[in-house]
Amino acid sequence: MSAENEKIALFIDGANLYATAKSLGLDIDYKRLLREFQSRGHLLRAFYYTAVFEDQESVSIRPLIDWLEYNGYTGRYQGGEGVRRS
Repeated sequence: MSAENEKIALFIDGANLYATAKSLGLDIDYKRLLREFQSRGHLLRAFYYTAVFEDQESVSIRPLIDWLEYNGYTGRYQGGEGVRRS
């Protein structure tokens, strides 16, 4: 099977990726990450999972969530009211 025919789904644990990148002093280029997986086959969907609560830390992640959704990611968020699908 050639790479063009490979079907890929990307599942990102947002909280762990963020914490790891922060502890290593790295910035994640999410657009480049998406392009990398698109180049490896047919990317069906890229999911970004994270918890969102109404506290100060979650409010600071809101711009990232909005940007990810605008740029091709599918968000899955869990907060006090359960899972929100975007």
